[in-house]
Amino acid sequence: MEKKILKTNRFFKKIILSFILLFFSTALFAENDFIKSQIRQGELKLYFSSDIERVTYFSIPTKEGVTKYVYDIHGATLPLEKGISHHSFRNIESFKIGQNSSTKLRMVIQSKQKFKENHTFVGKVLTIPLIHEKNGNLQKSNEIRRSKKQYIVVIDAGHGGRDAGASKDDIKEKQVVLSVAKKLKKQLQRRGYMVYMTRDDDKFVNLPNRTEFANKKKANIFISIHANAAPTKQVANIFKGIEVYYLSPARTERAKKAAEKENAVMLEGKDFYIKNEYLSLLNREKIVESHKLGLDVRGNMLSNVRSAYNNVEDGGVKTANFWVLVGAQMPAILVETGYITHPQESQNLVESKYQYLLAKGIAQGIEHYLGNKHY
Repeated sequence: MEKKILKTNRFFKKIILSFILLFFSTALFAENDFIKSQIRQGELKLYFSSDIERVTYFSIPTKEGVTKYVYDIHGATLPLEKGISHHSFRNIESFKIGQNSSTKLRMVIQSKQKFKENHTFVGKVLTIPLIHEKNGNLQKSNEIRRSKKQYIVVIDAGHGGRDAGASKDDIKEKQVVLSVAKKLKKQLQRRGYMVYMTRDDDKFVNLPNRTEFANKKKANIFISIHANAAPTKQVANIFKGIEVYYLSPARTERAKKAAEKENAVMLEGKDFYIKNEYLSLLNREKIVESHKLGLDVRGNMLSNVRSAYNNVEDGGVKTANFWVLVGAQMPAILVETGYITHPQESQNLVESKYQYLLAKGIAQGIEHYLGNKHY
């Protein structure tokens, strides 16, 4: 009898311990609470208490012709008495949300329409488009596309011609960034934007002429695309990551080195520090908007690339004095797509899939930024 009691006590102790472990694992590893959801202008938006860590996506077709579109929000939790609002939307059969695991929240949309994998998350908000072209929504899609034609984007592929930029073995920055720029142009044109490129082949363009071109086109956005390089071979394995810069006095040594590298052609035979002081006086009114654009581009770019490539480091959004951004009369950023001197990143940068994901992320970031603007 005593043995049975002991076994029973041990059994209950195990159950209690399991609940305690589950509680603490939830508390320690998933502290980003779901706040609310809403549908506006054909988009479902999910709001959280903290920045979204990562979102993965897949779909499950059924025999009845209904597809389940599944979005896993990693590091998120569903607080007690919190749930998705009772939304209704044409061609959508149901919206559901639940705690899939202690560190993952699952959002499921059931619909007969064909969804595209073009969700975005920036900061604390996950956005899922509910309107797609291939299901009787062409009219609404065309209206959105027409409204975008008012926006002009100028893409600047860094370096070119006699200026190869950074290099490693046979990999040259000027070639990599031109390939990314062309893919970005296609992505933006599909979204309905008017797009121009400062160069579309291997030619040299002076840095001041690049923003002058954007100004003449009356662009709303200027994006300069580059690939970074470690300062020495000794640290080539250490320096890595995607970085976004906007024009302002550089705050870190790493940012100063990046600016010095990209400014090299303009600063030949000139005092860098004198030029640095001059650069810091320009475009004060565009700093805030360029920062916002940089945050949107960085968030979407990382989420796209990380969906297929592991260990892609977030270098953040930083300030630095880049000559190529001087004189831009619109929000302007410089994107460092990775370190061409890093063993793994150099291989990623020459892959067409990696370039496509970079371009897709940049395009989504631009779209999100412009979607919140009123020109």
